[in-house]
Amino acid sequence: MYYRAALTAPLSSPNSHLIVNTGSNFFWHVGSKTWLKRSPRNGTLKEIVVFKGQVFGMDSERRLFMVHLVPRIRIQKIPIAWGGSNSLTKWHLEASWLVACGDMLLMIGCGSSYPGTGDSFEAYRLDMSSEPARWVKLEKLDNWAIFISNDERSQPLSCMNPERWGGRSNCIYCYDSSSGDSIVFELGKPLQEDASMPDVFILICCGSMVLPIWVVPSSVKCEVGGFEALRPMSFPNSSA
Repeated sequence: MYYRAALTAPLSSPNSHLIVNTGSNFFWHVGSKTWLKRSPRNGTLKEIVVFKGQVFGMDSERRLFMVHLVPRIRIQKIPIAWGGSNSLTKWHLEASWLVACGDMLLMIGCGSSYPGTGDSFEAYRLDMSSEPARWVKLEKLDNWAIFISNDERSQPLSCMNPERWGGRSNCIYCYDSSSGDSIVFELGKPLQEDASMPDVFILICCGSMVLPIWVVPSSVKCEVGGFEALRPMSFPNSSA
């Protein structure tokens, strides 16, 4: 079963790789005939994001890694200082997501894996200006909105100036895959009872196939259907 998949660069890029998590991390250099199995020690990369041309990953214990693709695939742990003034403690959040947001790499977190009324979201920016690096809390997202889902196969995304299509800045748009509810949280504030999300249409696959989230303003009419089926992939049982 595929849990997550991420493309590190456009297919036309000579260094484009597809990274798939099946319980182990498999790397496919686009155009290659083989897969490589590479994972951090004692775990796998659960979160994968491309930020400023560099691939970052995070495991289930919120350890952060930098993934080097050339001249060979190498996964390097980034030391993080947990705690301290205005910084994140390691187990403060029940759920977290990595997302590239402009010139910031963010960790979006919540005290519940299934956010609901009374829950709130927090945002932390990766600060690599010091050694070790640290996560620094943000009070506002300014003119950004973040889209997430608790379906772990779906990658978060950020959107600048969401008011252009009727959305709201400084908000976390969350899709709950267990209930099918779509709700919006203002950063740092508990969810209100009237926090429905009528201005956004979200399509997400809850079957065994990996698909992205599609976020479409309600003012845009679209026909859902005619998706081309993905060809099943086979993976080696050991490292190449």
